[in-house]
Amino acid sequence: MRLSRLLPWLLLGGLVVFSVAVYGSLPDQLPRNIDLSGEIGRTETKTPLSWAALPLVALSLLVLFEAIRRRLPHRPELFNFPGKDDFLKLPAEYRPPIIAKMQGFLDITASLTTAIMAAVQLMLWHVARGGKSDFVTIGILLVSVMTTPALFLVLQGVTNEVDAAKKRWEGRRQPAAR
Repeated sequence: MRLSRLLPWLLLGGLVVFSVAVYGSLPDQLPRNIDLSGEIGRTETKTPLSWAALPLVALSLLVLFEAIRRRLPHRPELFNFPGKDDFLKLPAEYRPPIIAKMQGFLDITASLTTAIMAAVQLMLWHVARGGKSDFVTIGILLVSVMTTPALFLVLQGVTNEVDAAKKRWEGRRQPAAR
């Protein structure tokens, strides 16, 4: 199994292990809103469910990514991207490398999403125990914002693969010039 397939699940495992391990060291009130200066804006009572909320959301997203990933070979129209119309016009034998790129994109997206959620959980733990997080909060926001253009660059690889397959297919359809 490739690391890109395994990484989001490893990150989720780390998030769950961390969350369980530090639960006993948390105070009775947990931060739920932290502003850019690192100050707590709102708290809630510590319960196993309130502390597990972020890992549960991360798990739900990974299950969703995995469901889409597994359905792509049978339902490639589930994946939206520039060039989708050209992709859907391609014969089935040209689709597997493109679907593999789509699945790779989902793996990368799942890894980035889970890593950001793990960073937020770590920050919540740090702040709950009295630490400051102004730098961390801004860092998480910047990384989150920067993932969008990075993902668009990865998505461009899917579009490039569609263009290459389309050229191969059209080259086979053209009668040989004499």
